[in-house]
Amino acid sequence: MLKFTDWSLILTTLIFVILIQEGLIDGRTISNAVNKGIIKTIKVDKGEIIDCYDIYKQPSLNHPSLRNHTIQMRPSMHPKKMKLDNNGTLRLTQTWHKYGACPQGSIPIRRIGKDYHSTLLRKHRHLKLPRYNTSLYSFGNGHEYATVQVHGNFLGAQAKINLWNPVVEIPSELSLSQIWVIAGDGDDLNTIEAGWEVSQPRHTDYQTRFFIHWTTGNYGSGCSDLECEGFVHTSSEISLGCNFTEVSTFKGDQKDATFGIHKDQNSGNWWIQVQGIPVGYYPSSLFTQLLKTATEIDFGGEIINMAPKGRHTMTQMGSGHFPSEGGLGISSYFNQVQIIDENNIAKDPEIVIKYVTNPNCYDLQIDDKHTNGFGFYYGGPGYNDKCQ
Repeated sequence: MLKFTDWSLILTTLIFVILIQEGLIDGRTISNAVNKGIIKTIKVDKGEIIDCYDIYKQPSLNHPSLRNHTIQMRPSMHPKKMKLDNNGTLRLTQTWHKYGACPQGSIPIRRIGKDYHSTLLRKHRHLKLPRYNTSLYSFGNGHEYATVQVHGNFLGAQAKINLWNPVVEIPSELSLSQIWVIAGDGDDLNTIEAGWEVSQPRHTDYQTRFFIHWTTGNYGSGCSDLECEGFVHTSSEISLGCNFTEVSTFKGDQKDATFGIHKDQNSGNWWIQVQGIPVGYYPSSLFTQLLKTATEIDFGGEIINMAPKGRHTMTQMGSGHFPSEGGLGISSYFNQVQIIDENNIAKDPEIVIKYVTNPNCYDLQIDDKHTNGFGFYYGGPGYNDKCQ
């Protein structure tokens, strides 16, 4: 017959097992299916939480084409003649860095609130905020652009992008500045995108946050950050969807960060880098048209205009100021813009096509001085006397 102390020990053990199975972390219950890859949890301010996942148990590997995938821990090769000083003006930090760090061999994944609602497990339920319509630049559905396009055959691109915190008038709108790597068109459009954005529906606030995006089938598949499986995250330092702790100020300190997308010719993987840090990659097997090279690279800004109050939105692009108002410190910029040709050589673009949907609302001006390599100023305030 078991003694009372034996029963007590058994009961305590059972409770401990249940807690492990349910994944009780910092007072929050996480389902076993989600928790099995989490090795550390970091509590950040304003209800933000970072989970450090075992890199080999990251949910992205559940994608059908990645079931037997061997993770590439770092790029095997880098583009030739990439500008070595192209690392931006700030030491890259994200707010969560103040509260802890993810161990080597793990990757940081952001979640919000006390209950676990990982975007990683919301298969095919990601926010549909397409950057383009069926034709690559079809003005409509509220999307407005100020960009430059380069056509040819490419293995990627890189640029310093000025960091700002533009005003977004209503939650259903957004403002972003990014690089697009594109192949195909119509219903078979493929893109890989990287930059910064202010998007309340995606991030639940109006902070300036690092984001990436991929799509196939003209935005029929794919998603931003880790809202669906596909992107293989390798960095323990950088979390997708997390904010930049420093942004530019009007006529004050200017902050920029270098964003890059390039294809590793050995593995075929499309790597994302920010401030020279390889964050992770998209396997080329995810795509139909980006299996080999991109055929177009775009750089610039985009907003969504939902015409609140029956007039053009006051959502800003970039700094919220036109290039005609002034350059550095006033208008937002891209500089040290480089494309990576099919021989894996980085170079300044030679022939670009300027595309601005409505210059009275947002404009773009190429910097002919080329003091920082190829670059341009862009942006605007939205609604004004000429933009109704």
